[in-house]
Amino acid sequence: MNKLHSKSKSIILMIGDGLRHQYFFRQLNSKHDIAAVFILSSKYPKPLAKTKEENDAWNWFFERRNEFEKDTLPQTLKLKPQNKADIINLQGSKLNSPETLSLIKKYSPGFIAVFGIGILKEEILSYCPDSFYNLHLGIPEFYRGSSCNFWPIYNRDFKNLGATVHKVEKGVDTGKIAEKKTITLQPDDNEQSIMWKTLKVGTQLMDETLHQWKRDALHLKAQKQIGKQYKMNEFNPAAILNVKLMVESGELKSQLESTLGKRS
Repeated sequence: MNKLHSKSKSIILMIGDGLRHQYFFRQLNSKHDIAAVFILSSKYPKPLAKTKEENDAWNWFFERRNEFEKDTLPQTLKLKPQNKADIINLQGSKLNSPETLSLIKKYSPGFIAVFGIGILKEEILSYCPDSFYNLHLGIPEFYRGSSCNFWPIYNRDFKNLGATVHKVEKGVDTGKIAEKKTITLQPDDNEQSIMWKTLKVGTQLMDETLHQWKRDALHLKAQKQIGKQYKMNEFNPAAILNVKLMVESGELKSQLESTLGKRS
């Protein structure tokens, strides 16, 4: 890291445009001065469903997610901010553009917290390569890439549900880890509450990482192994139908009870 960036205490966020991203922003801004928030607008592509059952499952999942977020998140956004951050709205296609790089340079950030924006390219990362930290809703030593708080449910792998803050580098979710933690499950959890818990834990981890960075006390650890990478197009109606059937058949509940029984 060059001296300019190492001395800078300026913090910026680069986030998506959903309620969960607002939660991340509001929680962090209630404890830290945030110079600017880059909000990237993009639409999640709806894959072609092969059957009506798959199409219904896709709609079921996102309707449940929207309902859960509207019921859970708004009350968590009403926090007093430490400061009034600049808000910069960008189209997702502009993420790695020269214009975005110029805007980042304006703030000369020492720490850039990333959540839900896609892959940053070398043109952006090379400006301050030691300043980017990503919130990954998953454990990258087992699950990298997209929707990594969904795939452990799909795989019935409940012990690897959690969140990680890691340094951003060229590889997908392969950077050194600042903080990671698995979530605490309950017998009455469902697919939405489980995914929400990864967000809540992950936001807490980013807060802890920021406090450590301010004290020059960050201790990064190399990943012990590189997990499987899941691509966006794998999160499709067929995969969601699998989880929908788990929920509706009671299998998810029994799997959770079994997992909790083994831990007790």
